[in-house]
Amino acid sequence: MTDILLSVLYPPRCPACRRLMENDGSLIHSECRGLFRLIREPRCLKCGRNVEAEDIAVCPECAKKKHRYDYGLAVMEYNSTARQAMTDYKFSGWRANADFFAEEAVNKFEEILKLYGPEALIPVPVTRRRLHERGFNQAELLAVKISERTGIPVDTALLFKRSGLNVQQKKLSARERKENARLAFTAAKSEYKKVCIVDDIYTTGSTLDACAGVLKQAGAEEVGFLVICAGSPY
Repeated sequence: MTDILLSVLYPPRCPACRRLMENDGSLIHSECRGLFRLIREPRCLKCGRNVEAEDIAVCPECAKKKHRYDYGLAVMEYNSTARQAMTDYKFSGWRANADFFAEEAVNKFEEILKLYGPEALIPVPVTRRRLHERGFNQAELLAVKISERTGIPVDTALLFKRSGLNVQQKKLSARERKENARLAFTAAKSEYKKVCIVDDIYTTGSTLDACAGVLKQAGAEEVGFLVICAGSPY
C-alpha cells in the first residue's frame, strides 16, 4: 500500500531530465542516459575513482591515506546531473531514483561483487532525527534495491549512528570530517567475515573509513563499500 501511495504522490520521473516516464518499465529516457558519467576502467581499487593508467592501483589521494576499508566501488561521477538526481532522491521524495541507481550499480559491479563475496550489505545508518526529517534512510533503500537484484541480504542491525552527532559531513573540513565520523558510529558483534557497506556519495572517505573501522572491531575481516557517486575530495 505504501509503494502504491508513493507512486501516486511521486510518479516516476526521469532522473536526468525530470520529465515523467512512460509506463513501460524504463527507469530513464534513452536519450538522457549519457548525461550520467559512469566511472570507467582503470579505476582506483580503494575509492573507485578513475586513475590515469592501468598499472596504477590506487589514485594519488588514496596513496596518501591508510584506509580501513579493503576495496571501493563507485558507479558514477558526481557531476551536475548526478547531483540533481541525488538531491531529488534524498530531499524531494523521488524514491524511484533508487531503482535507477541500483540498476546501474548492479549492471556495473554484479560480477565484481560475486568475486569479493560479501555476506551482507550494510547501509550507512542515519540518526533518528535525520530519519524523521527525510522519512527514510537513502543508503538503506539503495541497499534494499541492490539486494533485490543480487540476492545479497541487507543487515540494518549491525551498524549504528550515535545520537547527538548531527553535524553534516559536507559542512566540515577534511580533518573535521575524519574526527566527526570517527566518533559517529558503533557496531554490534558481527557474525559476518565479509561485508560491503552501501552509501550514496563518496567524498573524502571519512564516513566509510569510520564505518569500516567499527565493523572490523566488531569481527568483520574484510570490509568494502559500494557507492553510487564519487565526488571530488577537495
